[in-house]
Amino acid sequence: MLALVDGDKPVPSFALPARLKATAAVERSQVESQNVAGILRGSDATRRNEYVVVSAHLDHLGIGGAVNGDTIYNGAMDNASGIAAILEVAASLHESHATPARSILFVAVTGEEKGELGSRYFAAHPTVPPASMVANVNTDMFLPLFPLRKLMVLGLDESDLGNDIRATAQAVGVTVQADPEPQRNRFVRSDQYSFVKVGIPALAMKVGYDPNTPEAATAAKWTAERYHAPSDDLNQPIDRSAAGKYVEIVRDVAVRIANRVDRPKWNDASFFKRFARGATH
Repeated sequence: MLALVDGDKPVPSFALPARLKATAAVERSQVESQNVAGILRGSDATRRNEYVVVSAHLDHLGIGGAVNGDTIYNGAMDNASGIAAILEVAASLHESHATPARSILFVAVTGEEKGELGSRYFAAHPTVPPASMVANVNTDMFLPLFPLRKLMVLGLDESDLGNDIRATAQAVGVTVQADPEPQRNRFVRSDQYSFVKVGIPALAMKVGYDPNTPEAATAAKWTAERYHAPSDDLNQPIDRSAAGKYVEIVRDVAVRIANRVDRPKWNDASFFKRFARGATH
């Protein structure tokens, strides 16, 4: 089928002997929810006016349908873990008196569960000049469920940020992998995609695993039982060592990008290069 499509040839078709009629009700209302941003100022006289954006979303589902009598959807992994990670990165850099060349812009965005609304707004109306944002490193539900030996990097081969994350992970004894389940389209399903769509090279990272391993089974079980469910709470097993190593990697890659002489750029073969500023389609 794919070969036919790629060759611009007709594909087999058949009639569906069924009809479906539905009535949908839509309720609209206006609400207000805030993004939260903070800056660690860069030290280089020129590059301090450029920004590496480190992001995570601060919303979850709130109150929903009861599961085993529980209606509170806590969102511990999705995405309190991501918010905790970027707060820890910010605190670590502040306490160590870090002096990256570029500034690092920490953004906790709202409305991800409603369609990445907070990051879409921030990417379109940033608190800094739009062209000054050079890269985005996003954390969403990074799932420290088992030891961090592999780092799953969404967008690994789309831009030269792949070189930065490979070097950063190698320094702490961690190997990197592209998404082992590309059919899930994870690179375009969280806040990094809002930055991608305005031309900013981006990465998103999770604790990785190989297919058909106990770690893959653990991740699948978590998705089946806890994803967008009340059981995504503090009463679940967490590998704190993996979480700590993950935070270290996020911190170090953000600083590495901030210290680059050149600005990150999309790889020539990347589909997403079409979004780059000044690109022709």
